[in-house]
Amino acid sequence: METRGHRRPGGPQLNSEINVTPLVDVMLVLLIIFIVVTPLIHERAAVELPHASRVDDVFEIEGQTLTVVLADDGTMLLETEPIAPRDLGRALRLRRGDDPRLHLRLAADRRVGYGEVKQVLEAGRAAGFRGVALIAREAGAAGAEGSGADPARPDRGD
Repeated sequence: METRGHRRPGGPQLNSEINVTPLVDVMLVLLIIFIVVTPLIHERAAVELPHASRVDDVFEIEGQTLTVVLADDGTMLLETEPIAPRDLGRALRLRRGDDPRLHLRLAADRRVGYGEVKQVLEAGRAAGFRGVALIAREAGAAGAEGSGADPARPDRGD
């Protein structure tokens, strides 16, 4: 009794099992592509962070964070996705939901005007974030442009 396939009259036995080897090959190639491309996505908006010379209280944020990036060319990113400034408030509300543990961070290029920074601060407040952690580099600290340091004291808006 044959259980592995069917026999065609006058021909070889047909294999009716699914061959997963090509599927595994494709998945491994996709995984490698994502591993290589992911770091490049973060370099899309090169941001030169401002220097903070007197930081009394530098801290590590506990829990999940959501980062807004403002580049000097006007590009705004929510995490790694480009976003229009008019859509920022709605996107922040959707991402935050009812999670009070989610914190908002702002990495703005040092050449970005205060008006653009204020727009992000207001969108964060309207979305229900208690404050915004401003990301800066310590003055005199060695590091590449765009490298993020621990955020300084967040703007509480109080």
